[in-house]
Amino acid sequence: MGKLRLLIGFCGLVLCVACSSSDTGAAGAGGSSGAGGTGATGGGSAGNSGSAGTAGVASGGAAGSAGAGGAAAGAAGTAGVAGSAGSGGGASGFGGSAALPALGSLVILGDSISDGGGQGPFYYDLLRADLEANYGALNYKKNAKSGSKTGALKGQVDGLPKSLPGPVAVCITSGGNDMKDQILQVVAGLDGPARLQMGNNIAVALSALLAPGRFGPGVPVHVFEADIYDASDGQGNFAAHSCNFGGSFPALPTDGYFKSWNAEIAKQITAKGQWYSSIHALFRLHGFNHPPNWYAGDCTHPNALGHDQLRRFFFYKITGKTL
Repeated sequence: MGKLRLLIGFCGLVLCVACSSSDTGAAGAGGSSGAGGTGATGGGSAGNSGSAGTAGVASGGAAGSAGAGGAAAGAAGTAGVAGSAGSGGGASGFGGSAALPALGSLVILGDSISDGGGQGPFYYDLLRADLEANYGALNYKKNAKSGSKTGALKGQVDGLPKSLPGPVAVCITSGGNDMKDQILQVVAGLDGPARLQMGNNIAVALSALLAPGRFGPGVPVHVFEADIYDASDGQGNFAAHSCNFGGSFPALPTDGYFKSWNAEIAKQITAKGQWYSSIHALFRLHGFNHPPNWYAGDCTHPNALGHDQLRRFFFYKITGKTL
């Protein structure tokens, strides 16, 4: 009974997620494409060379471009996955960017992180305003639905208009609810089929988004999809921090679980040449164990500071510029 209660208490740790390269770390010269490695904190402004860092494995996807210059006050980061090596470092510790010269539409898909979860102002509203300030008026569509899993992504894509002005940027947060629903299997090491199903759901949705002419002849689509973050920063000590779950359950280390699920998300996104965006890495060391906390009191959604950081993260991913 005690073991079952522990496993049930662990269910609340998973969040959902969405967009290309995944690093919180800022690489200096010799960093990787779409992501910094375990580089030292950058000392230069964006566009200038930061401090030299250890070249990391890129997380920007097969089509990820080199980072946009040196790092501006980026904290040391962890290496991402997949992607080809580049010569630039990421700005502000965000990793590589699509650096789109123009944008016609912004699309928001996924779960509650992209649909009213946490404390506003919400990242997608802020991001829309930031992008319009940068590019001019945009066509905006938000089909994200609170509580949804990756199996709902295809329907969200199908619900989008047949034509949109391009280029189209699509930000997605999804996967955490899939993991949460399988938490007993996760802890027991029996979650392989569930991870594969999640990956298949993502692949199907991406294929629909990237189908030639999906939003009109010749309209380019750039997908920025996030992974699953962890409010405990790997410690699993939810009960000790007044989370809305956990009761009196003891801590359970969580890094290995998130690693396997996020690897499946990364595989599907990079296979399509799109932008794997690790909010797990972005939020690392900003959970309730490491103030300032970027999570709301439910330990599941971003607070106002977290949404502001997501807004900055996606803005850089799309534009190559820092706010």
